[in-house]
Amino acid sequence: MTYPALLFPPEIAAAVEMRESTNGMEIWDPIRKKWLVAVPEEWVRQHCIVYLEALGFPKSNMTTEAGIQTGFKQKRTDIVATKAGKPIILVECKAPAVKLSQATFNQAFNYNQSVDAAYLWLTNGKQHLYWDCTANTPCHSLPLAESV
Repeated sequence: MTYPALLFPPEIAAAVEMRESTNGMEIWDPIRKKWLVAVPEEWVRQHCIVYLEALGFPKSNMTTEAGIQTGFKQKRTDIVATKAGKPIILVECKAPAVKLSQATFNQAFNYNQSVDAAYLWLTNGKQHLYWDCTANTPCHSLPLAESV
């Protein structure tokens, strides 16, 4: 499997750790502290973790694949970055081949009803959409951790 170049700075891509194993290519998840099969969505998720860390959110303040309750259903968030215990950014990751759509936004918004993060980040690694939930408006970038 080839992994497409994603729209992240080169230093972000360089920090994503991969290895070949008997299961194929694996990618290191520094949050869950284990090697995972490097499926396309995981490829995007690991780039997002490194990017959030570059924005000043320590790995110790991030969760991946955390269970949440939405209505009567149990779901999992891709990434949530917190500061002082408060959710700041909820990230919804899709594989690079998946187009971001209104359904993607609805999914993230629905998850955020339980999480209550200040920002949403929807990404397939090639397109990044940001939403400021406090102002209920799109924004051009995510905040640095020091500014929230």
